[in-house]
Amino acid sequence: MVNLVKDFMNKDIRFLIVAFDGLRPDMVDDDLMPNLSAFCRRGSHCTDNRAVFPTETRVNQSSLVTGCHPGRHGMVANKFMEAAAGGFLNTADFMALRAADDKLGGILSAPSLGELLHDAGGELAVVGCGTPGGNRILHHRAEAFGNLNISLHGLDQSTTPGAGQALIEALRPVPEAELPNKGRVDWVVDAYMDVVAPERDPAVAILWFSDPDTPYHYRGIESPEAAEAIRHTDAAFGRLLRWRDDSGRSDSLQIIALSDHGHVATHGEPMDLTSKFSDAGFDMAANTLISGTFGALYARDRREQARLVAWLQSQTWCGPIFARDMDGLPPGTLPLSAAHCDHPRSGDIVFVLARDAAAPHGGLLGRCLHDNPEIPVGCGLHGGLSPFEVSCVLAFSGSLFAEGVSISAPTGIIDVLPTVLHGLGIDGPDMDGRILHEAMGGDAPAFERQRIGAETANGYQQSLSYDEVNGGRYLAHAGREGGSPLP
Repeated sequence: MVNLVKDFMNKDIRFLIVAFDGLRPDMVDDDLMPNLSAFCRRGSHCTDNRAVFPTETRVNQSSLVTGCHPGRHGMVANKFMEAAAGGFLNTADFMALRAADDKLGGILSAPSLGELLHDAGGELAVVGCGTPGGNRILHHRAEAFGNLNISLHGLDQSTTPGAGQALIEALRPVPEAELPNKGRVDWVVDAYMDVVAPERDPAVAILWFSDPDTPYHYRGIESPEAAEAIRHTDAAFGRLLRWRDDSGRSDSLQIIALSDHGHVATHGEPMDLTSKFSDAGFDMAANTLISGTFGALYARDRREQARLVAWLQSQTWCGPIFARDMDGLPPGTLPLSAAHCDHPRSGDIVFVLARDAAAPHGGLLGRCLHDNPEIPVGCGLHGGLSPFEVSCVLAFSGSLFAEGVSISAPTGIIDVLPTVLHGLGIDGPDMDGRILHEAMGGDAPAFERQRIGAETANGYQQSLSYDEVNGGRYLAHAGREGGSPLP
């Protein structure tokens, strides 16, 4: 890491990051989201913004606050194996994540926004109604630094219960969760406007909305509940924009609106992958499987890895396959590094279930096979490498940013941190993301689409496309070539 500036240099600039969990960019229009739609037109709008793979929330939250891909920050999935933390880790579980933090001296293996701001004399404040584990990831060192990080799931699920209690007493009790989560989204916004900004004045604040992700998951991406959630989060965002003007913060407060991934519709019943592997003769006590709409397999040795890969390639429901180099890659696979997830915590095999671009309800495109029993059939899911999951929202507004600019060069959630640090005048560490100078009136960078592939003698073929910008790579999509239509 480079030496950090030990004084918060630009004391006149503040950043507010507003996250709409799971929001598909093709649902941002003047009908559903008039406030966010106008915000994108009037500010600097990144029209080809990308999530990192896996396209899951805690993975992308980690990339937001580190500016790095999973291969560097170590949050390789929402659920993964970490031997040093006791084995299986579900990062939505606040208590399990806190225990892992204690054992590992920090769950992230890259410096995070809260740490970098603290070293420079600033504060990161987090208020969110997403998962408690996700809130903790956004600023896992908040308690040690005397910062604010409150999860609306409860003070016992908050990184800083004392600061959270003071916030509740200054505002009002947290409402019960609902679907859509309108009361809690409003509480998050009110907490920032009425207490956090005027009393704490953090250098950066993150407000994390659970919607529309939760209605997408449990009612469907084109459901009335999803539309209601989207309209309500947009209205809450509009209140923030008006407050910025009314409170005299138009010059100082820079607002970033983003989403962490997209969504597709689940197709068919959960696949029960563990049974499929067992029925094929694999010892699933020796080979650990973590499955969803993509899977991670921790193989017992190189030979077993090759057997598992060969069997997966023979299954029509399996899409792209990435593998750890265990003295050579199994034929037909791409290396974990190609998807930026080459980390000791990653599975020895990471595979994505099949997808297509069909519109199940005649509207939004994208379907996936899955092994997620908790998600109703036909409802929303994410995690894979279809363009409908990779594509996400990113737009900037404020005195540092250009007005009325549409940025077509690929960008990513990894670019938010370096851009924020640049705006604050803070020198940061080496990161995978880049400063988005084009959002600040600079020249647009050149970029080039690249494609890599792999195949086997028995006919399995796959490819991964990405765009290269200033030496950085933004994943576009990956899939199996010539795969069968979803059943």
